Amino acid sequence: WALRKLRIVLHPHGRRVVLRDFCHQGWSGVWTPNYLQILDGDGILVAERHEPRASFSRPVKQVRWDKLDMLYFAGYALWNYLGFPFILETPGVAVSLATSLDGSGARRLQARFDATVPTHSRDQVFHIAPSALLIRHDYTAEVIGGWAKAANLCLASEQVDGLRFYTRRRVFPRFGAQSILPFPTLVWIDIDAIRVVSRSSG
Repeated sequence: WALRKLRIVLHPHGRRVVLRDFCHQGWSGVWTPNYLQILDGDGILVAERHEPRASFSRPVKQVRWDKLDMLYFAGYALWNYLGFPFILETPGVAVSLATSLDGSGARRLQARFDATVPTHSRDQVFHIAPSALLIRHDYTAEVIGGWAKAANLCLASEQVDGLRFYTRRRVFPRFGAQSILPFPTLVWIDIDAIRVVSRSSG
């Protein structure tokens, strides 16, 4: 799957992500944790799915995803990535500092997410550089499978209205707790422009 030239509207507090120009120009994919919609250019419902995460338990999902599966994965992943570090303050998330540094000198934040938080996996690790920037995020993409251990490398970031967003990410397979396999590139994320809109301004 390739999701290109999308305009993304993310509501961090409302747990809602809209992917504009999803599937076709003018269409929208709307993610919430428990309900997905695909709307055409006139706002007419094209497809929907209730309790989308449960559908990944079906054996066919090991070999083939449909548009709603991709919408679910992209929606919750973007909600997590663009919401960092505030997602770590979400109710249902417990964070502790690892006792040791990794090889880069970064500190590791170990986070445990309960079932109320839509995310990759219960246990995740965030690698924080001495500069306080996120440089790596480790997790298991459980909707793909318990074997889908990944290292999400943060290669660039941008500060907008006092908030930092990680705009260049590359995801590689992870072997064991620390080792990263150099190929294949599992996910490639480039965000070219960000605008922050406050609640009061709509």
